[in-house]
Amino acid sequence: MTAALSVAGAPAASRRDVTIALTVGVVALLIAGLQPVVLGGLESEGRLTASQIGLAATVELLALGLTCGLAAAFLKPDRVRLKLALACMAHAGAMFGTCLVAGVAVIAMRGAAGVFAGLMLWAAISTITRAERPERLSGVFVTVQTLAQLVLAAVLPATVVPWFGINGALEALGVISLLTAVAALAGANSYSPLPKAAKGGGGIGLRPLLGLAACFLFMAFIVALWVYLEPLAELSGMSAKQAGLAVAVALGMQVAGGAAATLAARRWRRPGGVLLAVGALNGGILAILFGPPQAALFMGAVAVFGFLWLFALPFQTLLLIQLDPTRRAAMQLGTAQLLGSSFGPLVASFVVSNDEVRGAVGLSAALLVLALIAIGLLTAFRPASAAVGSTG
Repeated sequence: MTAALSVAGAPAASRRDVTIALTVGVVALLIAGLQPVVLGGLESEGRLTASQIGLAATVELLALGLTCGLAAAFLKPDRVRLKLALACMAHAGAMFGTCLVAGVAVIAMRGAAGVFAGLMLWAAISTITRAERPERLSGVFVTVQTLAQLVLAAVLPATVVPWFGINGALEALGVISLLTAVAALAGANSYSPLPKAAKGGGGIGLRPLLGLAACFLFMAFIVALWVYLEPLAELSGMSAKQAGLAVAVALGMQVAGGAAATLAARRWRRPGGVLLAVGALNGGILAILFGPPQAALFMGAVAVFGFLWLFALPFQTLLLIQLDPTRRAAMQLGTAQLLGSSFGPLVASFVVSNDEVRGAVGLSAALLVLALIAIGLLTAFRPASAAVGSTG
């Protein structure tokens, strides 16, 4: 029996190496689900103003995305254990350092944390893009990532924060990063080379760039809507408690969506068609939310929205690999998604007011339409030689 192969005919990474790399990536992205807890806690303790919350969140995610993209483009996939261990320890240092500062210094410290988290995320993306079935591994990654965020978002405020304040949560995250540094030393020390282009240089072509732009716009649409779910819930006559429940339901459905995509991606080999169908369903959800709908309909629409969010992500990986078999575009997917996640809320902030937040729905619709136009063009004008089958 021959060993399974990943890209470029190289032996596939062992299960242990894959698990460690994905764990490092999950820890890197924990903050994406914990920013409301951490930054909100810093604001309640008088260490951040309300306006600084948004700035700190944006700086951290931008630093994370840009660093991950630069690492994917320029960081050599050798001496990986040392690189990851140092990145994890530095990430822990940024967590501990945040405990000591306030105001602008918090923003600077969160930016530093984003840089080191970007290096950590590089490990997970490198492993996913080199896998025999990257779309399946992507589904596993986003599912575990969301589940970990859910657990910590529930556990930390109920256990650590009441006793030790928000510094307790930051210290807990720092300890997790230190433990991850130890685990990284047991992982792979190098990654297999990516496939070489059949012709041309080693850059990313126009079609893969359009695919990355579509993924950027898709995530911008999602997060522009997501950050305004609670005020939109109020327009539907829901109480603060009911709005919180709607968000919790959406988070739970994200886990279900990621798990479903992990299974479906094995059989559905036309990611463009899947993403167009997901986009059409999301268009219906936006129409419902603009209503505004009754509370029960709002809850149902948000649940489906959460499911579709993570269901779409593995198919974005598959789309980019089909567009660029060298997988260099797929290596930049995390950057495109994170930058889109920052861009959407930033632009939405200019079209909403305290009295009217439905502008976020309209903006989300515009971003979604642009994403679907790009995906539609890529799907309609496929080269005759484009592969539909295996990505391995």
